[in-house]
Amino acid sequence: MPQISVVVPIYDVAPYLEDCLSSIAAQTVTDLEVVIVDDGSPDGSAAIAHRFAAGDPRFRVLSQPNGGLGAARNAGVAACGGDYLAFVDGDDQLVPDALERMRDALQATGSAFATGNVLRFDDDRRWPAQFLAKTFLRQRLRTHVTRFDWLIVDRMAANKLWRRAFWDEQRLRFPEDMLHEDIPVVVPAQFLAHSVDVLRGPVYLYREREGQVASITGRRAHLRSLRDRVAAVEHVDGFLADRGERRARELYQRSVVSDDLRYHLDVLEDGDAAYRALFLELAGRFLERAVDGVEDELPAIQRLKWHLVRRGRMDELIEVLRFQREELPRNPKVWSRGRAYGDYPFLDDPALGIPRSVYRLDTARRRTRHLVTLVRPTLPAR
Repeated sequence: MPQISVVVPIYDVAPYLEDCLSSIAAQTVTDLEVVIVDDGSPDGSAAIAHRFAAGDPRFRVLSQPNGGLGAARNAGVAACGGDYLAFVDGDDQLVPDALERMRDALQATGSAFATGNVLRFDDDRRWPAQFLAKTFLRQRLRTHVTRFDWLIVDRMAANKLWRRAFWDEQRLRFPEDMLHEDIPVVVPAQFLAHSVDVLRGPVYLYREREGQVASITGRRAHLRSLRDRVAAVEHVDGFLADRGERRARELYQRSVVSDDLRYHLDVLEDGDAAYRALFLELAGRFLERAVDGVEDELPAIQRLKWHLVRRGRMDELIEVLRFQREELPRNPKVWSRGRAYGDYPFLDDPALGIPRSVYRLDTARRRTRHLVTLVRPTLPAR
């Protein structure tokens, strides 16, 4: 059997598929098989895949009715036989030596999987995926999420080379008929692995389609996206609770509030009444179960939003979101007794009675070094 198996699910990616498959064919590692899974694509993707496979015996095509990304990846894994496993989405690409560098690391260390940096790209340029900047500042071999906190934000399946024995031993499988399918697989895998190899250099090129950011932002304001995101993070939170990973669970809960739930909090203006009500219900439920002060280490504007979420104050939340978009770049602040406070909505409003500590701008109240950003650029979930 080939040493490396690559699974490529395809659905409505005809304009990009040739470049994707060419980037895999051009890998400096040649001992590989590529299983392209046509997930009932309505465009010409399947024809492109079959034509490519006819010219390279390492490639083959499986076809199935549309079942979503998780189902397509699972079908591809079942058809693979290599010692190592990789995933590439049909509109993305691999750096030419990506598989070789990750394989070499795994052979040297024996780690469960290797992960590498990600570059965003479009037709004109490439740029770093900023949300991963601290994860890939330097190479770290044989590390682990319990020793290197910033691994927790690396939740992609596709920027990794997985040891197939580890994948099978842990019975890893993508959830089907669910968005955000990487989260319930990758985050538990970070903890199940005995060690992980982190490669500083980029391995994966993540395409930003024209209009994609606006499209993804709009989709986040849909009920299904919100429900599936919360289901995914609750799955991971339950996994960590069952394992008794107290510190790791706290770390994860803080990252959920700073990132996962914030993605949906920040699009409340775009959601309808049902979406807003569901967000308050689901986010409030998560906050109730989370460690006390899970949001305390966030910037003041984020703490203010989460304070209002806890109190169910939707109208005030919408006003804070408007303020963040239109006025926060001016960085308004007030000083009192030598301390700086954000001059944000409802500061010292007697009707709401929000504690002044929520508005504090200094770092004195932040107790640990957990994951904190003001507005972290995000990798859109497809």
